[in-house]
Amino acid sequence: MRSALVVVVAALLGVGVVIVDPGAGPAAADTGSAGAGSGGGTVSVGAGSGSGSGGSGGGSSGGSSGGSSGGSSSGSGGSSPWSCTYSILTLNNEGGFPAGGPQPGAWYSVTCDDAATGAQVTQTIWVTTPPATVPTVDPRALALQAERSIDLPDPTIRLDPAGSSVVGLATWLWIDPTIWYDHSVTATAGAVSATAVARPVGVSWSTGDGGTLECGGPGTAYVPWLPSVWQSTYCSHTYARTSLGEPSPDGDPDDGQFGVEATIEWAVSWSAHGAPGGGQLPTLYTAATVPLRVVQIESLNAATVSVPVPRAADYGPGAGA
Repeated sequence: MRSALVVVVAALLGVGVVIVDPGAGPAAADTGSAGAGSGGGTVSVGAGSGSGSGGSGGGSSGGSSGGSSGGSSSGSGGSSPWSCTYSILTLNNEGGFPAGGPQPGAWYSVTCDDAATGAQVTQTIWVTTPPATVPTVDPRALALQAERSIDLPDPTIRLDPAGSSVVGLATWLWIDPTIWYDHSVTATAGAVSATAVARPVGVSWSTGDGGTLECGGPGTAYVPWLPSVWQSTYCSHTYARTSLGEPSPDGDPDDGQFGVEATIEWAVSWSAHGAPGGGQLPTLYTAATVPLRVVQIESLNAATVSVPVPRAADYGPGAGA
């Protein structure tokens, strides 16, 4: 009897709500998608009295059926005085009540008020939540972001002879080998992650006198306390002229220096987790430059003849440090 009375009142007032028999339980109040939002809290919408778009199953008065979940709509009679408030029912949703419609969704208490007459109708309905849109993650874009975040070291250049070399003497070139290892960074977005790995593959040298050479590794360090005849390197350069007239710190052309530059090439690869992908990324480079003065030592009898000069190692421990 109470349910029938509420239905009649709702029909007369043109309220777009679904009436549920209190004795039937929450499961009987399936209204479909109501558009009331799923984030909890309270959402206010309008209930139409005339023709208008809305959910399924409303009352009929002054036009075609109104929406079951409310939503502002109007018929030929003008704007509706009714407004509805949706309040999520936490106890229903967490207390084991069965779902009242398509999932995901939640139970809501809907209270509709007539601003003109003061009439009020309250019902429990099921509101279906539209599935959240999950943005697509490009794993290669993540890998590029990871690559940009890799902090690669500049080479620390070592020379022997250091500071000042001699025409006709092989100058050993190497970099500090402690940086010669893989460097990696991982970037993550949601369930997808991508790792970029930078691996050193070689060093390019510019010797300042127009010479260049490629060394497939960091080079070999010269050991001052070992005799020169016991040592060898795959990365060296022999100067054929002095650095006289080259730029100098004090502006004196007699103090000219060559700029010796070392450039490390880093090959970068990437792999993904949570999505397919992997391969190569753009090559990275780091570089450094040091000055080197090159002089010529002449014999007493032939001013134009260059003679080899013993290295620091030939003079005993610590002489070339």
